[in-house]
Formats: sequence, C-alpha cells, structure tokens
Amino acid sequence: MSDCIGRAARAIVFSVAMGVAAVCNAQSAPNTATKPPHEAAWATIVDHDVPLEQRRKALAALEDDAGDLGPADLYVLGSIYHSGRHSGGLLDQVDPIKASLYFGNAATRGSIPAMAKMAELKLASHEYREAMNWAQIYGHYILAEAPKKDASHGYAAELVKRISLHFGNNTDDVMRDVDAYIAAHDAQIRAGAQEDAMFRAAQVRLDNAYLTTPGQTLPPLSCIADFLVVLRPDGTVDRALPIDIAPEQAMLESMGHVLTKAHAAQTTDAAPRYAMMTMVLDNGRYRTR
Repeated sequence: MSDCIGRAARAIVFSVAMGVAAVCNAQSAPNTATKPPHEAAWATIVDHDVPLEQRRKALAALEDDAGDLGPADLYVLGSIYHSGRHSGGLLDQVDPIKASLYFGNAATRGSIPAMAKMAELKLASHEYREAMNWAQIYGHYILAEAPKKDASHGYAAELVKRISLHFGNNTDDVMRDVDAYIAAHDAQIRAGAQEDAMFRAAQVRLDNAYLTTPGQTLPPLSCIADFLVVLRPDGTVDRALPIDIAPEQAMLESMGHVLTKAHAAQTTDAAPRYAMMTMVLDNGRYRTR
C-alpha cells in the first residue's frame, strides 16, 4: 500500500453533496483455497415461496460447512442473521452474535461489504468505538479501491457521520485499532477481494440492475442492500429475492421490486442462473474527500 493511499484512508471526513446514485458492488468472495458462492443453496434459503422447514434445513446444512466457506457465503450468512425476521420469516429475530461471527470472518477473508455490516451491527448495539473501528476499516478499502463517484463513498461517509454523533470525532485510538487490523489482515483481504473479482467477472452479466427507492425518491439514509436475482433462460428476471439491508430494514421489499427490470443475455440452458448482488444506494448528502 502506498503512503499516499495510507494517508488518504486515515479517516473519513464529510462534504455536503446533492443527487442520488446507486451501484452494484462486487461482494468479496473466496481466497485461493475456497470455492465460488453457493448461489443455488441461497436460492432455496432466501426464497419466501419455499416451505420454511426446507429453507431452515438448507441454512443449517450450509452452516455445518461454515469452516470451508469463502467470504461471499460467510457474508450472506451474516446478512441472514442480521436481517432476522425480514428475511421472509426465516428467523424470528436478529441474532447479533451469529451475524458478528460471520461478518467478522468474512471481512478478514476479503469481504469489504462485511466491514460495513459490522459497523452497522455495532452501531445498533451501541458499541460505538467498535462501530467506528469497522467504519474506518471499510472506508480504508473503499477509498483505496472504489472510484471517487462510486456510491459507496457517500455511504461510507454517512456511516461514519452517524457513528460520530454518538462517538465524537476523536479517532486517534480508533486509528491505532484500524492500523493494527490492516497490518494483520491486509494481504488476506486483498487476496480474497481479488479472487472475488474473478468470480464476479464470470457471473452472468445483468443490464439495468440499479437499485432505487419507490418513485426514485431519495432514501432517508444511504444504505447497503443484498439480493439474489434468479434469471429465466430468456434473460428476464424470474425473482429478485431480498436478503438484507442496512440500516433501514423497512425498505428491503419495496426496493427489490426495481431489480425485476434487469435482464441478461438469453441462454439455451433451462437451468436457473443466479446473480448474488450487494448494492449501495447513496442519498447524496455526504461525500468523502
């Protein structure tokens, strides 16, 4: 990592901006020793039309193999337990312990979105220093990797702003924690993120896959949302299955309907095709600088 990037990612500050943008971010996935995400299994687990007992059995089977899962699957596991009852009644409530376990492991294996979800999780549980740690770790990788106009910049800035309302702006201790985490895990994180980029490049390409709120109004808060898109052979969307959203779960169902307008190339293969999507919606209020 260059000194320039290191200094740029030391802390996130804010500037006011206008407008709205949404982008589909690559969800970080397995390192060299792991496999692509288990998208077919997730299609059963998150499909609201599948009987609940069958969904829970599929989830349990995937968790039994959690030690061998890559960061993409670990991230979705964390998202399921973070979503709780919002994942189609799969769970009765949020399980912050399991969510933290899976997000934490996903993050160290290369899932950058998992870092943001950890910050959201810790903020919700009033663990403000931990929340700020994870927000700054997320910001470190976003500032270093994502283009300046990427929606994740606005989301990262607003995430830090929301945490700072409780924690304050004294980030000296936080940045020591952040530096220690990066020193310990940076090589593994970057290897996992690079591997994920290779998997995502091979994933079915979707056009018109942009996320907006109903009526294209600005959301009250920038957010990060997860969906599994199931495609028909003709390239149209069969289902856009919602998984999780942070920080406001109430928008999950309505926002997913927009993804049904996406489309992909036709195929002669009758087997379902899947696209696991982690998307950021930016309300345009804040920007990193």
